[in-house]
Amino acid sequence: MVEVRRSGIKDPRTVFNELRPYRERLISLMGQCRPFQADFLMLHAAQKAIDAAAHYFTGDPWFYGLAPEQSKHSEPPRT
Repeated sequence: MVEVRRSGIKDPRTVFNELRPYRERLISLMGQCRPFQADFLMLHAAQKAIDAAAHYFTGDPWFYGLAPEQSKHSEPPRT
């Protein structure tokens, strides 16, 4: 796998871990808004932007969350 370095951020995992409380606050504020109304959607867009930036800079699409469970059908056979 090729490692891609982004200029300007030397340790993206540390930087995006520092943004974790901000992301959690956005999610908390979303809980106070009516779903799919303008306020909710603006907060959701900000949260998704942080997720996308974390994925871009760290290379980890699940940086802020758990990866989805893999299908049992794709597991290698046990020997």
